[in-house]
Amino acid sequence: MENTDPATEVEETRHYPGLSLIRAPKANHKSIEQIGKPIVQWFKNHGARPEIYNLSTSEFPEGVERIAKTLSIKDEDEEEEEVWALLQLYRDQAHANEVNAKMMQDESIGALMKEFGDLISEGSNLIMGGFSRLRL
Repeated sequence: MENTDPATEVEETRHYPGLSLIRAPKANHKSIEQIGKPIVQWFKNHGARPEIYNLSTSEFPEGVERIAKTLSIKDEDEEEEEVWALLQLYRDQAHANEVNAKMMQDESIGALMKEFGDLISEGSNLIMGGFSRLRL
């Protein structure tokens, strides 16, 4: 009998995650949530599985550096800035390249990305990367 578990299907067909990180003023939280909705839908329409996360304030053992510190969050203790992550799951690297090429040509997503870019912290950049899966 064939395994039809949706979670297994995603794991078997989504081998290339893309990750984008940004720093943004906490005051822009609601705006980022709102603009995230059509961005997520755009990725879904192009066959990717997107998820947006906001970094939580977790405690870590001594000797472990926090992501917020690595990304130089302004006044981390006062929570003036926060970190957002957009995870995009693609079928493979070719699919990621195809979706990103479409993004560069699609004026509707370009306008959303421009608006999104205006919400990030001054002097910071969008950090992006794709990851190859380690087969164990």
